[in-house]
Amino acid sequence: MYKKFVVIFFILLFNNIFSQNPDKQIQSVVNKIYNFNFSKASTELDNFSEKYPNDHRAYYYKSLMNLWFYLGSLDEAYKDSFEVCSDRAREILEKQNNEEKSEAVKKLFWLGMIDYNSSVASARANDFASAIIHLKNMRNRLEEAVSIEPEFYDAYLPLGLSNFAFAEVPAALKWAANLVGFNSDRELGLQYLQLVSDKGNILKTDAQFYLSQIYSRVIIEHQEADKILTKLTKNFPKNLLFNYSAAWIKYELNDLSSSEKIFRNILASDGKNFSYIVSNSHLFLANIFFARELYDSALVQYQSFREKRINNDYLGFSNFRTAICYELLGNRNQAVKFFERSDEGNTDLDEDIYAEKFGKIFISKPISEDFKIVLNSRNLIKQKKFSEAEEILISIITDKKYSNKVKSESYQLLSEISLNKKNYEAALDYASQSFKFNNSNDNTITAFSSYKAALALVNLNKSSEAIKFLDRIEELYDFDFQTSLKNKAYSLRRKILKATD
Repeated sequence: MYKKFVVIFFILLFNNIFSQNPDKQIQSVVNKIYNFNFSKASTELDNFSEKYPNDHRAYYYKSLMNLWFYLGSLDEAYKDSFEVCSDRAREILEKQNNEEKSEAVKKLFWLGMIDYNSSVASARANDFASAIIHLKNMRNRLEEAVSIEPEFYDAYLPLGLSNFAFAEVPAALKWAANLVGFNSDRELGLQYLQLVSDKGNILKTDAQFYLSQIYSRVIIEHQEADKILTKLTKNFPKNLLFNYSAAWIKYELNDLSSSEKIFRNILASDGKNFSYIVSNSHLFLANIFFARELYDSALVQYQSFREKRINNDYLGFSNFRTAICYELLGNRNQAVKFFERSDEGNTDLDEDIYAEKFGKIFISKPISEDFKIVLNSRNLIKQKKFSEAEEILISIITDKKYSNKVKSESYQLLSEISLNKKNYEAALDYASQSFKFNNSNDNTITAFSSYKAALALVNLNKSSEAIKFLDRIEELYDFDFQTSLKNKAYSLRRKILKATD
């Protein structure tokens, strides 16, 4: 009797597992992919393709995994595998003759997604001509899909991303986009992403992640990004990309302890296919130690970053910070060696541009006492030790031995502290004093003080005055961290305009 019961139980269990419809089986695989359980997902996709040889989705999701591996490691073998699986998925789709409207829309959607993923792979390989062609094909397919079925919400995600991406494309590439009739609308792109985040099905998680990235890096709303990423990491705790992004936003919010904990967890995990995330986790740990003025520990992490990096992104900045660490630890000779290498980074990145500029200066002369005291104040602010930083900065502005330039920087930092304390009148006053002492008309000081003044004015309900300061930032060029500050200025202007609509 017992044996009969066991046999019946296993028959029922077997039938329950394998009688799932294909959609449920694919969703189970997708959840494993999002949670970085790639081995199990791959096995299940193999089984799925055997059971449903005319279903493109097994090959599509295999291609997606290989795309992620390629983006995370820049290993060309993964790119090759991505292309093979994408081609197979495309072949299966193109053989389908769907007369039903809903099936025709799904076919357009999946072909559009293959084109979108191919554009990402091409762009990462610096083949921008191919990337634009794929994007054009994607747009044609998905615009047709939503014209047939406007409530097929998932189709709006790649359309939104392409709108947003081409609004941000460098001027040197805009001619290519214009050549194939590419129009871009950043606000429309954001609306599409929000739509899929709220109502999507297949791409809902993707939309939420992309939305978090835009809130993190373009429309600077770090608290909103933090909310999204907290939810994503809860749902998919082993996803290194979600965790890395969550740690990055914690760092931006000056929550160094939480940030450090997540980065350490990333480094303790199996990230063999995601070298970029692993190496940059070392870089951010180094930055955290640097902010705490634990320079020996920072040096170890900067070295780990250099050894494990997959390209030159942030290499110049890492070398520059390494040089600063050595200088502050009293090793000038070693510092000079790394100042000389501060130009090895990616000159499209704010941090590497900054490193190259100041690395050249510090090769020939040691860092000044002015630089050291301002750096110390910045580090205290990063640690949220506002009272200690404020005490140092007030001592600078009241001491005649310090130059007007250092006093101007100090007033700017006092404005930042006041903004953190929500003392907006004081923040505005300190920003005004920063302008007054900026006798050299340093564009960086002007730009950052203008932003702080604008932020204070918005909180004082003086938006029209704030716009004038944002206009000033827009007119300025050639200042440090230009891309990130102009994004912050854009975000603030956007809030003002939305409030007045």
